[in-house]
Amino acid sequence: MNLTSCAQIAKTYGKEGEILLRVESDRFSQLLDGCEEMDKDLEEPVFIYFDGLPVPFFIENVRHRSGNAWVVTFSTIRDIYHAEEVVGRDLFMESGEEDSLKDLDLLVGFKVVDENGKTAGTISRVIEYPSNICLEISSNSDTAADDGILLPFHEDLVLSFDRENMEIVMKIPAGLI
Repeated sequence: MNLTSCAQIAKTYGKEGEILLRVESDRFSQLLDGCEEMDKDLEEPVFIYFDGLPVPFFIENVRHRSGNAWVVTFSTIRDIYHAEEVVGRDLFMESGEEDSLKDLDLLVGFKVVDENGKTAGTISRVIEYPSNICLEISSNSDTAADDGILLPFHEDLVLSFDRENMEIVMKIPAGLI
């Protein structure tokens, strides 16, 4: 099963177990929009990790709040106490390889830092080569000769990911920066 992050559970909403999501995936936003328009449940499960394992949840009610904020009700969460247990967790959905690459475009603008704390630059683009995904990193200098570098992107190279501060700490192969 190939899961990709699609939203973050921001907070509880009301006392009946509703949850406010911050949606990060265009595909997931479109699915929620379709459910709201047709007044139907989301047929596909979404997943929340507990103890390292993905647990499926089904969304029953969907309401668009504003921007990327959605209010949802899960079929198995009916009170504020159970809703509070999932606050702050990421929400995942099944996706194909193509959807994962689109979601990687959300990394554009993130600062890349090596394991020693040296800033490599800012992600300007995500490029897919056959069997390899690369990040184009532009340095923060204003020199005309700076075309940026290509950095291989693999989960084994990512040491930490800070969404709030838009920073990724990576193990960068020697000689690239």
